[in-house]
Amino acid sequence: MKSNKPILSIAFVICIVGSVSATYFYMDDVKNSEINSLTKDYEDKIDKYIDISIDFQNQIFSLTDQVYNLSSTLNNTNNEIIILKEKWAETNNTLDEKDVEIENLRTGNKYELHDPTYNEVASFIASDTTDEIPFDFDTFDCENYVLEINNNAEDQGIRCSMVVMYFDGSDTGHAIVGFNTVDRGMVYVEPQTDDWVENLEIGNDYWTECVVPKPGYVYNEEPYDTINEILIYW
Repeated sequence: MKSNKPILSIAFVICIVGSVSATYFYMDDVKNSEINSLTKDYEDKIDKYIDISIDFQNQIFSLTDQVYNLSSTLNNTNNEIIILKEKWAETNNTLDEKDVEIENLRTGNKYELHDPTYNEVASFIASDTTDEIPFDFDTFDCENYVLEINNNAEDQGIRCSMVVMYFDGSDTGHAIVGFNTVDRGMVYVEPQTDDWVENLEIGNDYWTECVVPKPGYVYNEEPYDTINEILIYW
């Protein structure tokens, strides 16, 4: 009787080979599954990192815009600071000038006005140039002449008044300047011509009976020049 060992050996080998093959295919499937899982994880992480990168880029763009806006605001603020510094310097200069003016007023004649002598008034009127300003009903009338002389007189420490007259039959008035001299009492001057004014009384015709014209000049009598009221403002 022949032995069956070779056949059994061959069968055993076939079983082993089959088992190994099955195990190999099983392991190959496991590896492929692991690779697929790792690949998906890797792709998911790549997608996540891409999203994070895009978000960072957007944040960088936003921060860049904010930096630009802040830089513009800073430049504008610096310009405003420069302008404010210039205005502050101008204001300080103005204040310094006003301090000087105040000190001059405190130490000078204008701070304490005085009643002048007649000769002092005559000298002041002769040197004052207000009468050289052209008369204009709209821009420079009798009141402007009075205010100009009044300011000029006070600059020299001389007390000066505004004298307002109203005439019969007229709604308009006329203004001249007056000085209370220490040696001759009240004296009056027509500021448009530097003529002295005398006999300033209610009922007199202003131009023909009160104003003393310069030699060679005569004022003609006009209607509505008769004084009916005289007001003096210091």
